Amino acid sequence: MGNAVQPLLTSVGDAIEAIIITMHQEDFSGSLTGSGKPDVPCSLYMKELQGFIARVMSDYFKHFECLDFVFDNTEAIAQRAIELFIRNASLIRPLGEGGKMRLAADFAQMELAVGPFCRRVSDLGKSYRMLRSFRPLLFQTSEHVANSPALGDIIPFSIIIQFLFTRAPAELKSPFQRAEWSHARFSQWLDDHPSEKDRLLLIRGALEAYVQSVRSREGKEFAPVYPIMVQLLQKAMSTLQ
Repeated sequence: MGNAVQPLLTSVGDAIEAIIITMHQEDFSGSLTGSGKPDVPCSLYMKELQGFIARVMSDYFKHFECLDFVFDNTEAIAQRAIELFIRNASLIRPLGEGGKMRLAADFAQMELAVGPFCRRVSDLGKSYRMLRSFRPLLFQTSEHVANSPALGDIIPFSIIIQFLFTRAPAELKSPFQRAEWSHARFSQWLDDHPSEKDRLLLIRGALEAYVQSVRSREGKEFAPVYPIMVQLLQKAMSTLQ
């Protein structure tokens, strides 16, 4: 049975990833409107994702009689979808105040999006807790983010440091920007390098390159977020020992 539905599961997973990555075609740099609310309840890619998952469930999976078997497989897709969503959300640059509000709405909508794939969304375990824990970080100061109790245990250090790049000046390039990779290529690299150590080393390279660029232009100071990122990186490395 598993072999029979595997091609379908794989193509559904690929389609979900393709939809999520289009979030980078949307503009999150805006500031808040007068009302303090974002101008749209959620982003276009999120509407598309919700429609796609609901359609896949009703057109394909609902026809199988062994619902337990179906949910065991679709819950794994839901977990992966959440992880990809958080991964890509942490890479959005620039992220304005209005963009943060919209992204926070997308976080809430993500639970609804993967709902059809699960018996209960809370059954998704760690990826569900990560979705819940990450959302408030959007609005916290970098110091608060660095001291979040969710760090390391629920949200990997590499994801949080990646997210802090969004608060840095353009000169402090994200690891994928420094490597001149597309978001999709970077996502593939992360899939190929599941070890947290590899990911942290890539981040360290980006931070070191920034130090070099500041020195080469004889700059006198670093961006305020830089020491926080270095501290987090050291903390993350020490937990790996």
